[in-house]
Amino acid sequence: MTNGQLANALRDLRDFLIIAGYEESHATRYTMIARHIEKLPESVEQMKREGRLDEIPGGGKLIKGYIKEFLDTGTCSKIKEWESEAPLTVLELVRIPGLGAKTARMLYANYGVYSLESLKLALEEGKLDSAPGIGPKTLSNMRDYVSAHGA
Repeated sequence: MTNGQLANALRDLRDFLIIAGYEESHATRYTMIARHIEKLPESVEQMKREGRLDEIPGGGKLIKGYIKEFLDTGTCSKIKEWESEAPLTVLELVRIPGLGAKTARMLYANYGVYSLESLKLALEEGKLDSAPGIGPKTLSNMRDYVSAHGA
């Protein structure tokens, strides 16, 4: 796993946790650590092999454990811990331009939208036409994205 891939995995973890209802102020630490990882002059994989993950700024022992899990398996136990609160497919929603984790959380919590397929159905049924915080531009972006990505 490259540093960039690890950074993206940590950002996905942040988004997933926010959508699942985890405290946002705590979830943002994963974004900070992702930025640190992207700026490292060496591979985090190499640092792991050398037992130097504790040199990554911004994280404690628990977060270093999640980083090791990502490097070893491509996922981490924090995701598994929170999957009972939201399916991992909710991350499909934050790929839509202009749709962030908070909006995805609202869509999931209030409208049962948990994937591109469920979003497509909600759009077709007009369920989101008067959803708070979702204007015509966002609706258009969602429709275009769903159409382009085969949901």
